[in-house]
Amino acid sequence: MAHPRPFSWRHGAMLGLLGGVFAAPAVASPQDAPLLPPEPPQIEKRYTAVLERVQPGYVPPGIPLGAFTLSPSISVSGGYDDNIFATEHDRVSDGFVRFRPEALIQSNWSQNSVSLDATGTIDRYFHRTSENIADYAVTASGLYQISRDTILRAAARVESDHQSRLSQDIFAQTIHPVRYAEQSGAVALTQDFGRLRVTGDARVARFDYRNGRLADGSVYDQQTSDNTSYRVGVRASYAQSPALAWFVSASYNSRNFRTGTVDTPERDSHGYQLLAGVDFEPAALIRGSIGVGYIRQNFRLAHYTDLSGVGFNARLQFFPSQLTTVTLNADRSVLDSGIPGSGGYLSSEGSIRIDHELFRQIILSASVGYQSNKFNNLDRVDGRLATSAGMTYRLNRFASLELNYDRLDQSSHGADRYRAYVDNRVLAGVTLRR
Repeated sequence: MAHPRPFSWRHGAMLGLLGGVFAAPAVASPQDAPLLPPEPPQIEKRYTAVLERVQPGYVPPGIPLGAFTLSPSISVSGGYDDNIFATEHDRVSDGFVRFRPEALIQSNWSQNSVSLDATGTIDRYFHRTSENIADYAVTASGLYQISRDTILRAAARVESDHQSRLSQDIFAQTIHPVRYAEQSGAVALTQDFGRLRVTGDARVARFDYRNGRLADGSVYDQQTSDNTSYRVGVRASYAQSPALAWFVSASYNSRNFRTGTVDTPERDSHGYQLLAGVDFEPAALIRGSIGVGYIRQNFRLAHYTDLSGVGFNARLQFFPSQLTTVTLNADRSVLDSGIPGSGGYLSSEGSIRIDHELFRQIILSASVGYQSNKFNNLDRVDGRLATSAGMTYRLNRFASLELNYDRLDQSSHGADRYRAYVDNRVLAGVTLRR
């Protein structure tokens, strides 16, 4: 079986910059953020998705620094949010300006690679200055090809972020958004034995939340959310052909919380996920990965009900034409809860997205997704319907214009329901790259 060509980190970085234009509202848990660089594909790649395509004349050259290239960028956008506190009643709207600087330094080596990526998000509201935020993340990652058949990947990240008003874990309105810090690291080793590939990986992440303050001046205690989590996993896949590979995967996690309260005892837990499935990219205009299995999360204290069920993770891409890509995603996982009395929730989500290249300069995108979250120890099930539409107009290799609309419609049901709300957000701006 032929070995795939080395992954192009420069093209991957460009895809990330363009894909960020169409990012939906931040509704996922921070513990789901990707960290490791992607693994080189095992099966042959036959098609190029719209957001993967590199158009000559629209790729910024970067700044040469010896064996490295510096790729700086900055986005300046104006936005409007019609429900900045994500409330069910008495909605408050406001406009804001967003700055998103980024500096990416990556190696130009032919085989191995290292990169350092620093990003920031700064929001400044016109009237409700309590919502102003300044977040940042710094990620270092690398890929080392030990031999023709052995690849080592590693990454580390430090991050300062805030808990979005749209978060599932909000149960009281603080004067300012609650902030937290994250430190995480991961490593993965991939070994090919002819058609058989085995990958082992490990990750650790630590979250430290700051206390907030309520309108009456009392402290909004977030010490119970501080935690350190560990995860180890192994995945084995067999390439039956250059277009088809079968796989099985298993992972184990341990989540350890710093403290607890009378109402919310420590939420320490451990769990596992088992999946089996297939990666494919046949001659037809489709490619994807589908895994189905079982997930379970057991809590150390009998106070909490364990969570379990059918597990799945799938991603399918259809190519009606070279100018259109349709992407379907589905996933189920157990996430930690920040709601008093609940240890976690079973989250099931699915989405469909369409990207269309109208001209070489213009890319249109639209998506719709639904997430259902069932909390343990509470009679509460939340549904979250997210829709998005966007456009990017590339002026040249150094500048592009972006327009994006996001809508999140949350419903909450059960005796312990918290809130239902609708949030609409419009964002328009310019991105400058070098």
